[in-house]
Amino acid sequence: MLKGLILCFAVLFAQLAVLHVIDARLYSSPQDARQTAVTPVTAHKDDEEEAQS
Repeated sequence: MLKGLILCFAVLFAQLAVLHVIDARLYSSPQDARQTAVTPVTAHKDDEEEAQS
C-alpha cells in the first residue's frame, strides 16, 4: 500500500512539473495571447445629434 501511495505522489508531481513547463512556454512568448486589441470608441451620428439638442 505504501508503495502505491508513493507511486501516486510521484506521478502527481511529474504531471505538475510538465504542466508548469507547458504554462511557462505558453505565457513567456513575446506575443502574449492574452493581450486584447485596442480599438477607439466612436460615437454614432445619432448620438451626437441628440447630445447637441
